[in-house]
Amino acid sequence: MPPDTAPIDWPACLRDLWAKGIPLAGEMGVAIQRLDEHVLAVTAPLAPNRNHMGSAFGGSLQGLATLAGWGVALLAVGAPDSHHVVIRHAQMRFILPVSGELVAEAALPSAGAIAAFRGTLADRGYARLSVPVIIRGPGESIAARYVGEFVALAAERQAGANVPDPKPGA
Repeated sequence: MPPDTAPIDWPACLRDLWAKGIPLAGEMGVAIQRLDEHVLAVTAPLAPNRNHMGSAFGGSLQGLATLAGWGVALLAVGAPDSHHVVIRHAQMRFILPVSGELVAEAALPSAGAIAAFRGTLADRGYARLSVPVIIRGPGESIAARYVGEFVALAAERQAGANVPDPKPGA
């Protein structure tokens, strides 16, 4: 980072982006629980996210996991306004019901993975990043597993632009 650039307050930045651009995050009651060099953990209360059985609605769990993964992808880009970050593909496996606060923990990539992602982004104008997320259940058990593939596009490209599939081995 250049010395004249102020560090980004990522929790405040993510909260602001969700509040302005993703109204569902506010309706769900999404909050950042933790952000460090290993994980972005986001939470939501059960009450506005429950299903008819009194446990967490699967769509809320997937939404929370997507928000956490999107946040990690944006962190990997490094600047909130330089690129559009969108979800390309997601897969989720539900293991246990969640009957309390919803907690999604998205793993931050290693420094090497972030450097490779940013290099591809600089070279091609777009790059992909897979972000694993776990949803915690009772007693810290894993209630769901999610993997989202996020695409970062240079701001001058349209977020809906067709991104070619990588060649095998790329």
